[in-house]
Amino acid sequence: MTPGALLLLLLLLLGALGSPFAPGARGSEAEGRLREKLFSGYDSSVRPAREVGDRVGVSIGLSLAKLISLNEKDEEMSTKVYLDLEWTDYRLSWDPEEHEGIDSLRITAESVWLPDVVLLNNNDGNFDVALDISVMVSSDGSVPWQAPGIYRSSCSIQVTYFPFDWQNCTMVFSSYSYDSSEVSLQTGLGPDGQERQEVHIREGTFIENDQWEIIHKPSQLIQPPVDPRGGGERRREEVTFYLIIRRKPLFYLVDVIAPCILITLLAIFVFYLPPDAGEKMGLSVFALLTLTVFLLLLADKVPESSLSVPIVIKYLMFTTVLVTFSVILSVVVLNPHRRSPHTHQMPLWVRQIFIHKLPLYLGLKRPKPERDQKPEPPPIPLRDSPGSGWGRGTDEYFIRKTPNDVG
Repeated sequence: MTPGALLLLLLLLLGALGSPFAPGARGSEAEGRLREKLFSGYDSSVRPAREVGDRVGVSIGLSLAKLISLNEKDEEMSTKVYLDLEWTDYRLSWDPEEHEGIDSLRITAESVWLPDVVLLNNNDGNFDVALDISVMVSSDGSVPWQAPGIYRSSCSIQVTYFPFDWQNCTMVFSSYSYDSSEVSLQTGLGPDGQERQEVHIREGTFIENDQWEIIHKPSQLIQPPVDPRGGGERRREEVTFYLIIRRKPLFYLVDVIAPCILITLLAIFVFYLPPDAGEKMGLSVFALLTLTVFLLLLADKVPESSLSVPIVIKYLMFTTVLVTFSVILSVVVLNPHRRSPHTHQMPLWVRQIFIHKLPLYLGLKRPKPERDQKPEPPPIPLRDSPGSGWGRGTDEYFIRKTPNDVG
């Protein structure tokens, strides 16, 4: 093989494997030298403050991707969010012109200083809720970090107006390791550079909840109160994000409230059934048992709290009491109806109240007294004549009806 062919083959191999003189290789070497320069003597546990008394400013924003659920029983809200943090680390700044135009670096989160921001009102005991993903370091020293995570926060539930209620759930973030004299918190910045004092909804990726709708989502920076006595207690700044959500009541209207109203109306019609109908008691007991089942279903939805009772449960309890009285009244009506003069005698006070006095107030006609009624003529017994062929020598009788009975 000629020397020219060998040289050509060598160039082809270098092109396939990547030449160290290629632009990508030069960029990798420049990035490696920059990393070596930045992290030479860098300590990720040291706060990036130029002076001992300086505070490190950290902006906190929250981007909501999905409201997963709100567990009223456990008073827990589950959300999928992105925690937007940004601070400045002067030790991680450089001149892009001195490093072949490199303007940003992607570095693992464990390699740089982190403000240690956690969710204070978590409901599962896991304070470190964000994933350890890489941070993007800019040449001016700014370090933006958008960490996704699933947060389970406690939420006080008020169920007085269930199912037409709304809840105010909060998510409180603060630096767990640094107090207000070391780290200064502020709400996140929007695209216009102004403070964004609300929870950001990620357009295009946000998934709505089928039971709750978000009606308001403000945020607030809470400064620690200054102790006039100069106490030595460490005070931390907090950023609170509010999610004011309203329940979608269609499911409960169709499956709970409407059947309860219909069953209540059904219990009223028990009094229109005649006492001889055998379904009078059965209908009353059916309405009572059905309302009891609905009470048990609602008891599983609302939290076990004595602070407030939902109005719908108060309505069901009141209706249950009325249906119970309807069962008792049905028994009271059926018991005298099944009696007869051969077994029971009507008490005098019952006669005075229900026959003489009460019909006057109800617009009913009182039955005529027995002394005012004309007695019917007794049937006339007739004896057969001796020669009629009905049996001689015997006294056989038959009853002849009066003209009134015949007519």
